[in-house]
Amino acid sequence: MIDPSAVRPSARQLAWQRQELTAFVHFGPNTFTDLEWGTGLEDPAVFAPTDLDCSQWVDTLVSAGFKSVILTAKHHDGFCLWPSKYLSHSVGASYGRDVVAELSAACRDGGLGFGVYLSPADLYQEKAPGGYYGNGSTAVSSRIGDFTYVVDDYNRFYLQQLHELLTSYGPIAEVWLDGANPTSSAQTYAYDAWFDLIRRLAPDATIAIGGPDVRWVGNEDGFARETEWSVVPFAQGEMVAAQTAPAVAGPAELAQADELRWYPAEVDVSIRPGWFYHASEDSAVKSLPELLDIYRKSVGRNAVLLLNIPPDRRGQFAAPDVEALQAFGAAVRDYYETAVPLPGAINVISLREDIAAGQQVESFAVDALIDGTWTELAQGTTIGHRRLLALDTPITPADVRFRILSARAACRVTLSVHYDPTIA
Repeated sequence: MIDPSAVRPSARQLAWQRQELTAFVHFGPNTFTDLEWGTGLEDPAVFAPTDLDCSQWVDTLVSAGFKSVILTAKHHDGFCLWPSKYLSHSVGASYGRDVVAELSAACRDGGLGFGVYLSPADLYQEKAPGGYYGNGSTAVSSRIGDFTYVVDDYNRFYLQQLHELLTSYGPIAEVWLDGANPTSSAQTYAYDAWFDLIRRLAPDATIAIGGPDVRWVGNEDGFARETEWSVVPFAQGEMVAAQTAPAVAGPAELAQADELRWYPAEVDVSIRPGWFYHASEDSAVKSLPELLDIYRKSVGRNAVLLLNIPPDRRGQFAAPDVEALQAFGAAVRDYYETAVPLPGAINVISLREDIAAGQQVESFAVDALIDGTWTELAQGTTIGHRRLLALDTPITPADVRFRILSARAACRVTLSVHYDPTIA
């Protein structure tokens, strides 16, 4: 019998979870072609920011409370935001400035963690003459820096790009892979080699979405499950349930496991309808109530929020996005990092489990002392790093308490109460 109460996060997973807020930056040829998925045939000259300012991104994110940022160093179109020596389809062929280097430097100056998104799918390498993607090449012994891997042409190319990013632009906080694949060619990925190289060159970096450290929550709508376990069952090296399943770690899934892993969820969503900047969406930036609802249903459901903010064609965050981020950061500080002293008006209950000692709570209840009587306010299942429960209407209790109804092992849980005026 596998004991789920004994599973613990690694140091990198614990540090990642405690960030709570990570930013995504989708930037590339799509910004200038008005597409979401490029074709791989774009002229590098189409990428032409008029006033790139990565410090503006970092200053905005830091003021909004974000702890790190992940840049689309290479999206599915295969265009690279750094002058890679392994291909000419990059900023080196036209724009001339190294966007990866400029953001990395701005992050170091601003105290923000820096991560890279490197798309496994690559339409340029699929379509360009002599391209590597799906070319049917044989796996051979290949030297990547100081290390040797037996890989085919595309996996060698991918490892070479990883090596460039991890050795030239560090420290790297997170490496983000993407499961989306618009290509039509068959290409297998040497994940074990990729992960090994990342661990060797950036041992503190979290490997997310398809990697061993962090899983996709299963949607791009901004919410985690009501019951979101970080202790996830595996069988024969794969998750028992699909990442999109309504439950990934319930009793039925646990019963099928031959292994349990600490595998927390990341919630990726964009501040706009699209992932890349489109001027037509300037009036569709998410409102403060929408962003706070996402916060409660991501960070407040034991996940990390990965919020995408796409730079415009200048190479800066657009004014509507900056305004929304500033309001969001101020509201999180005022409403969710500042507890209400009792008696006082509240409409949010916050619970935190000490996940360094695992995730143990299976169900709980919260009660309020009103007019001398304890009344149950709500029940829930998992807590994890943080659980935020919004009440239907504000109350003014003399005291609030929580009761653990079921737990896998003894645990430490802290409670605080808050008031968010944006809750309808």
